Formats: sequence, C-alpha cells, structure tokens
Amino acid sequence: MLLGLLGLSFTPLGHSMLGAAGEGALAVTFLVLLLAIVVGAFRVVHHADAIAHRVGEPLGTLVLTLSVIGIEVALVVAMMLQGAADPTAARDTMFAVVMLAMNLVLGLSLVSAGSRFGQAIHNMSGASTFLGTLIVLGTLSLVLPRFTTSAPGGQPSTLQSWFLVGASVFCYGMFVSMQLGGRREWFQESGVATDQSGAVAGHHDVDTCRGGVKALTGFLLAYLVAIILLAEHLAHGLEGVIESTGLPHALGGVVIAGIILAPEGMAAIQSAKQNRPQRVINLSVGSALSTIGLTVPAVLAVAIYKHTPVELGLEPVEILLLTLTFAVSVVTLCTGRTTFLHGVLHLAIFVAYLVLIFDD
Repeated sequence: MLLGLLGLSFTPLGHSMLGAAGEGALAVTFLVLLLAIVVGAFRVVHHADAIAHRVGEPLGTLVLTLSVIGIEVALVVAMMLQGAADPTAARDTMFAVVMLAMNLVLGLSLVSAGSRFGQAIHNMSGASTFLGTLIVLGTLSLVLPRFTTSAPGGQPSTLQSWFLVGASVFCYGMFVSMQLGGRREWFQESGVATDQSGAVAGHHDVDTCRGGVKALTGFLLAYLVAIILLAEHLAHGLEGVIESTGLPHALGGVVIAGIILAPEGMAAIQSAKQNRPQRVINLSVGSALSTIGLTVPAVLAVAIYKHTPVELGLEPVEILLLTLTFAVSVVTLCTGRTTFLHGVLHLAIFVAYLVLIFDD
C-alpha cells in the first residue's frame, strides 16, 4: 500500500489528486496518506527491532532514533522551503516532538509499566546524562532566542545560529560517543544480566525478520524514503484541512510530530509492557534529545544557506510548559525508580499542552 501510493503520487493523476482536490477529496486523500504512513511506521519499527535484536543495546535503539529523526529533518526542511515558508514551522514541530516524547510517550509507558509491575528500575546514570544534555540544548535552542535582542522576535542572529549549530553537533556527538563507547552500560537495563550482544538475558523477542543487518537496514531505509516522500504531500494536505476546518495552526505541528514519533512511541510502550524501562528512556528521552541535537543544526544550516528566516524562540506559555516538563522529568528519572503516578503527571502536562493549543 505504501509503495503503491508513493508511485501514484508521482503520476499526473496523483499530482491532480494531491494538489487540486476539493475540500472533501482533500480530506479523503489526507486520511489515505496518513494511513499509508502509519503502516510504514509499523514496518520501520519491525525492521528496527530486528536490527536491535542482532546488534544489541543501546546501538539498536539508536538506529531507530536516528531513522525517525531523518524523517523529521526532511519534513521540516521541506516545510521551510516549499510554498509560503513558515518561519515557525520548525519550532512548532520540534516543540511538539518534545511534548509528545517527554509527556505522552513517556507518560503512557510509565503508566503501562506501573500498572503491571508496580515500579520500574532504570539506570540513573544514563537517565541523568540524557536529561542534562536535553535541558542544555533545549534551553539554548528554544528559549534563549526569545530573550535576545540581536534579531527580531524569536529569531536567532547569524552569530547565534552558528553557535547553536556548533553547540548542538558537538554536545550531541559527545553524548553519542559516550552512549556507544566507554559508558555503554549506563544505557542498558539496570541490575539485569545481559549477554555479549547487549540483549537482556532470558528475554527473547520474537524476531520474524529474515536476513542480516545489511538486508534489514536496506528494507528500513526503503520504508523511510517512502515515508519521507509521502510526508511532503501529507504536509500540504494537512495545511489545507486545517485551513478549511478552522482548527488551530499549531495543531499541524502536533500531527506531524505524532507521525514522526509513531515508530518510537509504539516501541517504547511495548518495551514498558516487557518491563524494559531503560529502553523506554532510550526511546522517549532519546527522541527528544535527537530532535534538538540534529534538527536544530539542519534547520539553521538551511536557513543560513537559503537566507530563510527561522523563528526558534518559544512563546512565554510554551516556555513555561517546557520548563515544567524538564522539572518533572528530573523528579521522575533521577531517582532510578518510576511509578504509575509519575506517568500520570507527564500525561497531565501533555493534556495541558493540547488544551492551550485549542484555548489560544
């Protein structure tokens, strides 16, 4: 279905359906594209989990995270460059990803784990490393530009943009080198025996994918490319649906973020049901960190090269929600134990985020 729809989108008939549809046809086309991309997301999760089963943690989780962020970078850049460029598109999408990853995905995972196992124990060193890097990069990228006066609104100046590109790449690169290098054990299940590949001893995933890592990576990349190409059409369709229905403009960022996070979100909730709390953190907090660490430099590099204005600084109420999310995340993850209540608190923040979108 995904590849068939991808082929149709490049035919004259496909362009006619996607570009010149009436309101009713536009809504139907949007729903079909959304369904196709969700199906593709399931396949991405399937192949990424198979790769993770072969290469172990945390490399397996990192493969899924980087794959999903590739979708985000391509989609956000396409939204910046095509049609009427929206200077807040990148900011809204990144903020939505952080809210969904840190509150919806993490909250649902903690509620699921808490209802089954009472409490979940994770590696506190890995969680604090995740949060420290995320808080610094998130504040520098999404908060600082709102308070500086060297550029209008929440736009970073040219000097500030280059600083954010360098700081994001360097800090995220150092984090990944620690995650895959000398501190690899910080990002594996705490207090649980692991085999030589990093997989949890005694835990056997059902691996129905055949082939080696190279073949599985090829399939994963094929689905990602298809999703990226279809997502460009989906973004245009989403904009038309929002305008025709009078829904809040910021809701578009939530929908795009939901599509981007679907693979990691499903994998995180499944990991919570299997009592694998460290993988939940690697996926949920890791996706938020990768969004800031990789999307910000990509967006700013394109903006500098194309002389396209980009607004990164959040509005005051959004800064308050981001600060609350960071504070609650520190309380949740930096004790090494999570409960059902921690998940409920994160879900409450996410519901507040949705309410403020419609209450604006």
